[in-house]
Amino acid sequence: MNKQVYVNGKYFDKNDAVVSVFDRGFLFADSVYEVTAVINGFLVDWKAHFSRLKNSLKEINLNFNIQEKEIFSIQKNLIEKNKIKEGLVYIQVTRGVGERDFNFSETQFKPTIVIFTQEKKILNTDRAKKGIKIVTFEEKRWKRRDIKTTQLLASSMAKSEASKRGKDDCWFIEKGYITEGSSSNAFIINDNNEVITRELSHNLLGGITRSSLLHFCKKNNMKFRESKFTELEAKNANEAFITSSTNFVVPVIEIDGDKVGKGVVGSYVKKFQKLYLNEIQKKLS
Repeated sequence: MNKQVYVNGKYFDKNDAVVSVFDRGFLFADSVYEVTAVINGFLVDWKAHFSRLKNSLKEINLNFNIQEKEIFSIQKNLIEKNKIKEGLVYIQVTRGVGERDFNFSETQFKPTIVIFTQEKKILNTDRAKKGIKIVTFEEKRWKRRDIKTTQLLASSMAKSEASKRGKDDCWFIEKGYITEGSSSNAFIINDNNEVITRELSHNLLGGITRSSLLHFCKKNNMKFRESKFTELEAKNANEAFITSSTNFVVPVIEIDGDKVGKGVVGSYVKKFQKLYLNEIQKKLS
């Protein structure tokens, strides 16, 4: 059986699923999305993802009566239908279908919802074990990066350019300070073993894994601070890493050609990786 997907209340073979060419998600990127990791068929931190999805819908004034239990059930069905043990579930909600027009009324559309699964190795990846090398780019994305919209072209182009340069990913810089990665939150650990990540604002997405890591810091009496930091501070840090829902915790060992610390995966990052994986294992058991 071919891969199954969900579109507007029905399950389809992936080759038979259709979304209108007049859908505003296609024409204007007028849509929001969520990506939730799947480990052993278990949706990691799903309730937090659903809460963020609701907030994204609210922030772009997209009225959609979306029920957590219903969406959870659809995801579980797709995980079972597609036999996903390790990977992700993608959810996208668009404003819906209508004549192409920049102007819109909040009540004139019926939202479109698309859900699909993707197999992907998440645990014990080479990135997590060996670390990644990144480059920095000036921030060119829109100003409401706290909303998880599908306006991802700037991030996609930046990540592709990093790859062309032989690097693994990138961080964005705005007014001299790091905002976040192309699809991740950025962290550094300074000489005082203090974990630093940028404070939440319109400038970056409130990552689910980011939130979990800060909770671990508090729970384990580890020093942490939410504040801005520069590229130079990142290069001079003892350790650096990124977090995201489908990468969890990944060390950064090089920034713009300069080693971070000794240029290898540090002990603190290894500790965070272990803490996060242990927490997932508790939820699975």
